Amino acid sequence: MTCHTGTALVLLLSLCGVPAAGAAAAASGATLDASTVEASPANAAFLAEVGAALQQSDAGDSLGAAITLDRLLVDPRMAQLEVAQRSDVWASAAMVSGAQKQDDIALQRLQQALAINPRNAYARLRLAWTQMVDGTPENAADNVILALADGEGQPDMSAEMVWQLDTDLKHLPAKRLAVLQGLFDREWKIDGIEPVELWSILAILQVEAGQTDKVAAALERIDAPIPLVRLRADKRFDRFLRRDDPRYDPVAAARRHIDRLRVDTMLSPGVNETAVELTSALMVAGELQEVVGMTAPIAEAAAAARSAPPEMARHIAWMLDTRSRAYRRLGKADDAVGAQLLAIRMADPAGDTVSQRLNLANLYAALHRPSMARETMQGLDNMSTYGRSTKAVIELQAALQLDDAAAASRAREQLFASRVETPGHYREALLLENRMDEAAAGLIVQLQDPMDRSDALLELQDTRDAPPLPEEVLLTARWKQLKQRADVQAAVRRVGRIESYPLFTF
Repeated sequence: MTCHTGTALVLLLSLCGVPAAGAAAAASGATLDASTVEASPANAAFLAEVGAALQQSDAGDSLGAAITLDRLLVDPRMAQLEVAQRSDVWASAAMVSGAQKQDDIALQRLQQALAINPRNAYARLRLAWTQMVDGTPENAADNVILALADGEGQPDMSAEMVWQLDTDLKHLPAKRLAVLQGLFDREWKIDGIEPVELWSILAILQVEAGQTDKVAAALERIDAPIPLVRLRADKRFDRFLRRDDPRYDPVAAARRHIDRLRVDTMLSPGVNETAVELTSALMVAGELQEVVGMTAPIAEAAAAARSAPPEMARHIAWMLDTRSRAYRRLGKADDAVGAQLLAIRMADPAGDTVSQRLNLANLYAALHRPSMARETMQGLDNMSTYGRSTKAVIELQAALQLDDAAAASRAREQLFASRVETPGHYREALLLENRMDEAAAGLIVQLQDPMDRSDALLELQDTRDAPPLPEEVLLTARWKQLKQRADVQAAVRRVGRIESYPLFTF
């Protein structure tokens, strides 16, 4: 368990009214809840000791914090606490146990927290995370649904957790719908940004479940270009949106999205989620030179630094990643490689460089540098199904370029095993080897699937694309040939349509 203890610290301080001016800074960015519950002086002193231990853990001394909390959990004063307070102490102790890699103890303490107070949303969400790690997403979903019903305010769920759970629930539509509807109803956002891609998935699930009375509310919160391209391409949404309404025009939405984000960046300047979103929005709109200009100061600073400040690392890495894609689309491959190398160096100091390294490896493979692609991916493990599948596509490309039959066979096996979860990657592998009939059959199956259809239709739209790099020329030609096949065109007409947009899709 790797969750931070900062939220637990703030929660405890809010329960006992302990001053938190100094504590909030140590609380992993959490915000102090202004509401407090009166506590006796003895209870307040006890909770202050717990809070100090959590600060100690957040500062990096989880062992010292664990020793203190082990003592406090058997302290007679625990029995004097209110039910909610006792439950929160157990949940907080679980987080410190997780930081110590004592996962069994952490799980026991979360269960104890919930036995004391079944409506402890914080503990339930942490339990859900452990269940996701253990490979039981259906149990995790049940706990998330309960936590969303019992909690207040913004749910304490990271974007990583939400996206991973949504992926894991792909073949459990009822639970997936309940989770997304709960997040929607609680107005969950990613650092203030509407997760419009998730709301488009929610709208699809609502249509498939016959909850058509809820679709309008979901569409109301979708005002970004690519989700609107998805909806317009899908005939299921023809009755819910007017195609001649500027509100649902993806190009107009791209401009509105950029304008809103410009205002937000003025209100909240700096390297943050809003800045990352703005660079991505400019990329989608094709404002490539503006992306390069906006990220230039970050690139200059990164070039002179060994690492990024921990609190900014993820944002800096993703802005440099976007800079690399802009250079790639401008036909400046060497600059793209340089920006991607900087992105890797600036990424999470804890070691989460998976996305940036895969993107660099993909770039190397497209440039016919297979050995460098392989070297870049060495040691990459502990990835999601999508990450493993992405890696396998690149491994197949490298193996084909190097005439490495054994490596190609291993990559094919991985891609075949994950073809249901990542059909787009499997189709790309088939195109790499000119297996056109199989690629067409897979694409048609994807179009027929209610949940895979949206991704397939998005890929089929006529949108902007970068000039193909050397190893992409043949692949691009095969993809265009696949799109024009009569059987593929017929499958598209049954469920959707193909239109043209002067936008990049990512």
